Amino acid sequence: MKRDKGYGPAWVTQTLQGIMIPNFVLYIKKERMMQAALAYVEELRDHHLPMLRAADLHELRLAHETANMIVNAEMKLKASIMRKESRCSHYRLDYPDIDEQNWNAWINIYQGKNGEMKLEKQPFDSWPS
Repeated sequence: MKRDKGYGPAWVTQTLQGIMIPNFVLYIKKERMMQAALAYVEELRDHHLPMLRAADLHELRLAHETANMIVNAEMKLKASIMRKESRCSHYRLDYPDIDEQNWNAWINIYQGKNGEMKLEKQPFDSWPS
């Protein structure tokens, strides 16, 4: 709220929606397109998010929601890129079949020691340690 100049949360949210909502990112996925979308999301995270501004408490709430949406989009894209198969609502044009041998697994997302996003496979029949 102390920043006079910067990006309004509504503009950043609209930009993020323009990246994530197209059919080739949201529904019919292909690695090349998801990598491109991820590059845009990382740009928002690294260069626009730190410059969010809020004129009042309502806009401050929107700024926090926008920040969470960016993290959520990054998680969704990285997990979708990692899963090299199609399953349920996750359809990969470049991997159209279910891969029971390699992908009977959840993808766990967690924060590493240095704050970086980490992803790991967890087989359906096991619990994380």
